[in-house]
Amino acid sequence: MPYQKVSLKKKSGAPSAVNSRIILIPYDEIEAFPARGAEDVKVTGPITMKASALAIAIYATSSTIDRADTQEGGDDEEGFLQKLVFTHPGNSLEIEEFKQKWLGQPFIAITEECGDGKATLIHGWSCNPLFFTLENQRNNEANKSTFTFAQKIRGIFVAGFYSGALPAIAPETVGSGSGGL
Repeated sequence: MPYQKVSLKKKSGAPSAVNSRIILIPYDEIEAFPARGAEDVKVTGPITMKASALAIAIYATSSTIDRADTQEGGDDEEGFLQKLVFTHPGNSLEIEEFKQKWLGQPFIAITEECGDGKATLIHGWSCNPLFFTLENQRNNEANKSTFTFAQKIRGIFVAGFYSGALPAIAPETVGSGSGGL
């Protein structure tokens, strides 16, 4: 469906609270993506996972979640880099194992806003997933990991408004109390 021109009225620029559960979908465990045209921001239909594949839920300190799409590039090279940054408190065995196992691996991420009119955003896309970099802080001020999930290649898409079903999620670790990692 071609883009329909509309006038844009004033909306509030106040930030929305974001659910502290980040859903990470290992890219190599995705079987199929829903259709998304070059001008489509709304993504309808589910991401189809391979048989018995599971997504990973990771706890993020809600106030640290930053979901940015940066437009960059010169003439005839413009595009977007999608980025998702958040902090995970502590350094449990499970989070350290996650870092070790998934370093250098591609992901698609889903974030959910809280409240009325909430939006579910999908970050990364087919052939242009997210990869994480990491900064640990372990000192007298904090014990935390700051994850930056970002695309390596500029693309045509901003983060999409996702209306598909959420994938099945791996069970949380015993005693973590954090809803996943």
